[in-house]
Amino acid sequence: MRFSFSFFLCLCAATACGGKALTSDDTIDGDAGPFGRGADSGADGNGFVDPHCPDASPPLTENQCDVFKQDCPAGTACYPASIPPEAPCESEIYGQFCLPVGSGTQGAPCDTGTGCAQGFVCLITGATTQCAQLCEFGGSHGCSNGFVCEPIDVPGFSACL
Repeated sequence: MRFSFSFFLCLCAATACGGKALTSDDTIDGDAGPFGRGADSGADGNGFVDPHCPDASPPLTENQCDVFKQDCPAGTACYPASIPPEAPCESEIYGQFCLPVGSGTQGAPCDTGTGCAQGFVCLITGATTQCAQLCEFGGSHGCSNGFVCEPIDVPGFSACL
């Protein structure tokens, strides 16, 4: 009995339990490209094709205002934000921008077009999008009510979470 079990394990190992390891030269069903995907598909089949961009330069920044001074024209407030790239190989633009002012404060939903009040920023959280008060590490703009000042996805900015 012990011999037959050992023989079975060796047989499975030798045949890789019926599987075949594919290399980048293999195709399935005559399709072009590695692993049977068309030439226009990405390596993982998601359709993404690497544009082969040159080495990235430091992110661009633009500061139209100051989030703690709130020096924007009437009807707008200063918010930290990132502007996504418009074309391949471009980078995001990070900074402070004058945008229409909202009314949401700590914990208020901000995905319904209402936006956040000045001094707050709209963040995507695990549950929803909500407003969080802006803060700065070790500065005069801290958090209250048991919140902790944590970095957000806009470099150089933090919010009370």
